[in-house]
Parts: sequence; structure tokens; C-alpha cells
Amino acid sequence: MLSVAEDRIDDMLDLPASRQFPDPRRPGQNTRAPQSSRAAEAGRFGQRRGPNLPAILLIAAVHAALIFAMMQVRQHVIAVREARLTVVNLTPPAPPPPSEETPPPPPSKPEIAAPAPLVQMPVPPVQLVATTPIPVPVPSPVPVKAAPAPPAPPAPPSTVQGGDLATQMVSGKPPRYPIESRRKREQGTVVLSLTLGIDGAVESVAVAQSSGFKRLDDAARDAVRGWRWRPTVRDGQPVRVRGVVEIPFVLRVDAA
Repeated sequence: MLSVAEDRIDDMLDLPASRQFPDPRRPGQNTRAPQSSRAAEAGRFGQRRGPNLPAILLIAAVHAALIFAMMQVRQHVIAVREARLTVVNLTPPAPPPPSEETPPPPPSKPEIAAPAPLVQMPVPPVQLVATTPIPVPVPSPVPVKAAPAPPAPPAPPSTVQGGDLATQMVSGKPPRYPIESRRKREQGTVVLSLTLGIDGAVESVAVAQSSGFKRLDDAARDAVRGWRWRPTVRDGQPVRVRGVVEIPFVLRVDAA
């Protein structure tokens, strides 16, 4: 294909200017172009009848590139053909058979020499000297002082029966009449059992006899807890007192 293209280009280079470029003055072509334009075209194309040097250089460069490419392909094919597969045996060699070694002879037992007989030398008799032991004085025992016994804890104060404690009260606020009990017109007398301490304060309080209404019982118990009594003394010692106190809840006509 390259040779055919080269022949066509050579034929075009050898043609005269009149064959390469048609004359505008021939029939069938436009003859109305200006005279100066035709003269310029005649000057550009009509006078070049020699070989076209740029075209020749272009063709030579194309041929050189093709030849270089063919040489590179040929060298690559030759290199591929010459490449060979190298196989490396990675299996380790078999170990050499163990050499038959002669076992060493057993060590000979060392000869034990018999010890020389011992010669017993006569021992001179030892004279025993009687000694009198020195008496050691025995220390007399030191009397041990007994630790004093701890003082006995004070006996708890005795509790006496005081009966009705209302007459011995020193101070105390009267109980409040519950509003709900007023509205429901609840009345009654609460009898409380008290235990007074040696200082006259209330230690414990309980309902001995109910008024019949829990609200009145609770109001009486809460009020008596804060009351104070005169301490009771027996044989010069303050004592605890157990007794009772009555708390009446009565509605007055004017309060109703």
C-alpha cells in the first residue's frame, strides 16, 4: 500500500502545472475571475515544475518510522523465543545416612585400695574429782497485789406506784379538742398510764382506757408527753413513778 501511494505522489510531482491545476479559462469553468487573481495563481502554481521536496521528506520519514517499528517488533519476537523457563528445585537434599559409629568401651571400674588398719593408742585413765555444788539461793515469792474490784454499777432507781398523778403535775398544756370531734360531737374520758422518770419527765405513756374515739385518745396522749411532774423522793433518793391520769373531753353548750 505504501508503494502505491508513493507512485501516485511521484506521478503528481512529474505532471506539468497545467495538469495539476486546471486552467480557469477552459470552457465549463468560471472565466469571470479578475485578471490579477489569475496572474497570481499562475505565478504560484505554474512556475513550480521541479520535485516537491517537502513531500519527499515526509515520505522518507514515514518509511523510516515503519522500518524502525518492524525492527523493534522483530527484536521483541526474538527475545521472546530465546526466553526459556528455568526450573529451580527447592526440595532440600535427603540427609546422609547416619554413619555406623562404634560404641565407646565401658569405663573401667577404679580399683579401691583397702584402708590401712587403725592403731589404737592406750588412753590414760581419767581421775574423777568430786566437787561440792554451790547452793543457789531461791528468791522468795513476791506477793502480788490483787487489782481492786470495779465499783458496782449503781442500782437502777426503783419504781413506785403513784396512783393518780394529776395532783402532782407541775406544768403542761391542756390537750386540743380535735375539730372533727367537735363537728361530730365526740365526747369521753381518756385514762392514760404513765411512767415518770427521776426528773419528773414522762418516759412512757399508753392508753389504759379509751374514750371510745381514736381522735380523742391520740390528742390526750400527744398532750401528756410534754407535761412535767414533781420528782418523787423515797429515803432521800429520787425514784421512778408509775401512775395514771384522766383526760376528760366534754363539749360545752356555748362551744357547740
